Amino acid sequence: MIRTYRIDHIAQVVDNHDAQVEVMTDVFGFTATHSWHGNGFRGTRLAVPGNRGHSWVVMHAEDGGTGIHHVAIEVPDLAAAQAELGRRGVGVEILEEGRWIAASLSPPAHQPGLPVWIRGPQAPGLPGESPLRTETPHPEGTVGITAINHVCQAFADRDELSSWLTDLAGFVEVWRTPDGTYPDMADLVLSIPGSEIYWEIMSPVGDGSFVERFLGRQGPVGHHVTFEVADWEHALTVCEQREVPIFGVEEGFVDDARWKHLFIRPQYTAGTLVQLFWESRPGVWVRSKHVAPVEKG
Repeated sequence: MIRTYRIDHIAQVVDNHDAQVEVMTDVFGFTATHSWHGNGFRGTRLAVPGNRGHSWVVMHAEDGGTGIHHVAIEVPDLAAAQAELGRRGVGVEILEEGRWIAASLSPPAHQPGLPVWIRGPQAPGLPGESPLRTETPHPEGTVGITAINHVCQAFADRDELSSWLTDLAGFVEVWRTPDGTYPDMADLVLSIPGSEIYWEIMSPVGDGSFVERFLGRQGPVGHHVTFEVADWEHALTVCEQREVPIFGVEEGFVDDARWKHLFIRPQYTAGTLVQLFWESRPGVWVRSKHVAPVEKG
């Protein structure tokens, strides 16, 4: 098993690097801390409000592309992680000898999947990374993000990938939608050792599912990223003032506690689908459609 210490960052690849960094700082309230150039990419690392040690990375690739590019994790023993991936038949790319490798945590039969960059404890940052002189952002002019909640991966069979990630890296299933909750999709949520960020797996159900269409276009890669906001009305006002295109607004109650969520169209966020949510009490939003998994055995 790969022993995971923490999530380091989530990275998106974009067509216009500078424009997307501006969106992430001015609208989302992130702070640019480092820049880097290497391995065919130009990038900026940004600190996320409320997620100490977790970063967001905006990358421009020489060969193009948009969307969620990879999730980066830190492990206590990089050589052991590389050996475990090799033992399971997962290909590994060396990004920086002894410091960074890249792979996919999907089963070998479903490669390529959502890429994962893995760093060892000796890696000070991304290859070629250097600090930036930054200014403190102005939260009153942003949507008021307080945390990264989860990254969602589309996959044909949620239980197959969940079992693989549990066996490979110690992920633990904590929530799932019961069969039949939605006519076109089913999902489950996994906790990640050492991290407050969750991993969601979304699978198609029935004919004509939007998840099936996504898998046909993109493959089993990242579908969306979800952020929590501190004040729902404030976030809506900022979206309206900045003409942020939103859709899928929903709200509800769980145990007399309220929750609300929306999506931002990926055309605005350089090809990455973003979800924002708010809840009046911690833990109620995820329980609006999910139940605890049944213990096996």
